Amino acid sequence: MSTPELTIPLQSRPSLMALRLVLATAYGCLCVGGVVSYAFMGGPPEGLKWTAPVYLALAGVLVLAYTPVKQWQGPLTAALIGFASELSGVAYGLPYGHYEYTPILGPALLGVPLVLTCAWLVLAAHVRGAMEAWRIPASVQPFLGAAWMTALDLVIDPLAAGPLGYWSWNASGFYYGIPASNFAGWFVVSLVIFLSVPANWRPQRSLVWLGASVMAFFAALALLLGYGWLGLLGLVLVAAGLGSRRLP
Repeated sequence: MSTPELTIPLQSRPSLMALRLVLATAYGCLCVGGVVSYAFMGGPPEGLKWTAPVYLALAGVLVLAYTPVKQWQGPLTAALIGFASELSGVAYGLPYGHYEYTPILGPALLGVPLVLTCAWLVLAAHVRGAMEAWRIPASVQPFLGAAWMTALDLVIDPLAAGPLGYWSWNASGFYYGIPASNFAGWFVVSLVIFLSVPANWRPQRSLVWLGASVMAFFAALALLLGYGWLGLLGLVLVAAGLGSRRLP
């Protein structure tokens, strides 16, 4: 009789635990520091403009650090589909409309900041994990997930294209100057993401909390910058993400 091979789950390795702690600490400092800078200084000082892309990059790396390697196909699929849609959007105006990024978010490929991959996978992990916690049927998840992601962008886009200056729209629209095509594009791209990610991708509750912290960051900025309705919507979305009893 053969002796069973002793294996140590990836999540229990001390090196990974230490890495998670370092990443989470750095992320938390930038998250809190960002809110404080807008509360007391109107934004990050000139020498700290690098914090925005690093904040998003840390969030993206945290998603992978808290995801078993055998499930990485899920977040990486979300990242690649989201980034491909951004490349198409910047080059051809599809599916969001015509817009362009500023240099604030760091190094770019064909006009799209590389850190946008992290933004897509963080939000997708948050929504997917929250839907799993709420036990949403698999047949409903792609459509609810697409609507949920679009609701998140209702909070993010007015701030990112407005006072944060991450990107700008070539044409104005009815919602804080953002064209309706943007939100239609978000729904379609998010639908493709949730139809494409593998069924075995079940983000841990820590990733739901991570995405909620990103949305809480934007909600706090909205309230500080006078976007009261956006701040309230952001808080509602945070509560929806964390509200399941199956999410300790």
